Amino acid sequence: MHRDQYLGTTPSTTTSPVVGDFVDWLAKNLGNTSLFAHEYTDRRSGNRWKCQGLQDACARYQWRHKGAPGVAPGADLASNGEALDALGAALRSSLDPANDQAAFSAAADVMTWGGVQAGNIRWLSVNMKNLARTLASTAAALTRGDLAAQILVSNDLRFNAGMTKVYSLLVKDFIIYDSRVAAALGWIVVKYCKEKQLSGVPAELAFPWAPSKEGPRAKSPKNRNPGQAGFSFPRLIAGAHHAEWNLKASWILAAALERAAGSGFSVYSAVPALRQLEAALFMIGYDLPRDGSDVEAVLAPDDSWTECYTAARGNKFHYRIDDDAIRLHGGRRYPIDVINKMLNILWEVSGSTPFPLANSATKVRAGESASGIGTAYYEATGKKGNPPDASALAAVLQDIGALRCTPGRRAAWSINTEAFPREGMIDVTALITREIELLEDL
Repeated sequence: MHRDQYLGTTPSTTTSPVVGDFVDWLAKNLGNTSLFAHEYTDRRSGNRWKCQGLQDACARYQWRHKGAPGVAPGADLASNGEALDALGAALRSSLDPANDQAAFSAAADVMTWGGVQAGNIRWLSVNMKNLARTLASTAAALTRGDLAAQILVSNDLRFNAGMTKVYSLLVKDFIIYDSRVAAALGWIVVKYCKEKQLSGVPAELAFPWAPSKEGPRAKSPKNRNPGQAGFSFPRLIAGAHHAEWNLKASWILAAALERAAGSGFSVYSAVPALRQLEAALFMIGYDLPRDGSDVEAVLAPDDSWTECYTAARGNKFHYRIDDDAIRLHGGRRYPIDVINKMLNILWEVSGSTPFPLANSATKVRAGESASGIGTAYYEATGKKGNPPDASALAAVLQDIGALRCTPGRRAAWSINTEAFPREGMIDVTALITREIELLEDL
């Protein structure tokens, strides 16, 4: 299926009139202030956020970013638009001519902007070889918009809340489809279904949703499930499923803006209308009414775990960050004080000079290993820890920005000096706190 078939502009046996009708309905209601009014409590500030319609939601957009090449840190849509322009330029430059190291750096910067470093930075690092070609070929397939394209249905396709941000900068009229945008789209679809007196959500409009990740302090988890009595939506699955619905959502929103015939969406002239509409959905989708559903149904147990890959062999594992430790799914735990001791040992021995992983169980315990992450971890645990366990810890510390890694080198690791004060002891507490607080925004 291609774009025109999905939207119903090219007749085919797979065409359904409901998609075109929904696009027309949305185009007519883009400026409806009462239909799309919404409010919720911001978990980080405790303030009440509210909007009167989509344009007002866009005007109230806020996402704190740390800046981009040539762009100062900011929070409003105009500032974020400038940051995304700069990040997009860096991404495109890394693909033509292909430069894997530059592609890694540019994509990692996008993840940092979006607050989705966890899991994604490490994947980019593990898959740096041919990364530029992977990004370019996937972006080309998304641009063609053929849902049956081999690369888009492959089990190897990496597509999640992080990669949607990368491809939104490489593909024209391609939105960021994350859990917030997905929630708002479903919320709008339910309003359409009720107005049209439909008995359920049409399969063509069943935009999959994903739960928010919550920190250990969360007392009131955010709801991203737009389903209501009689109207349900499937859960979003990373990979081909995510890419398919990202394309469909992009097609629908772009078509609605096009059919609005000049009376559509415009809040900031320097930011494309589709990006503005995406921003409005992002703000609305932060938290939806629960409609009587319980918290446990909204947040499944495994949704609090982040995917990552070990430093030694690139094996997949999952971790969670708590106030006092980094925990691995399965029970392993790295206390913050042990992590701090390990990083300070590394700093004392190597400073800003790169060091190896050095986590051989036999060599470290026998005192025959070079100084590195494994030896420092062993010392930090009072020689009670298992040196190979440092492989997973190193990967997580790269994810959160405490360590840097240059793949392909024996001494590939170094302390990220930008993350710590220039004087005094290294302490990851601020990074841990940042990660936990970020979950309140995502």
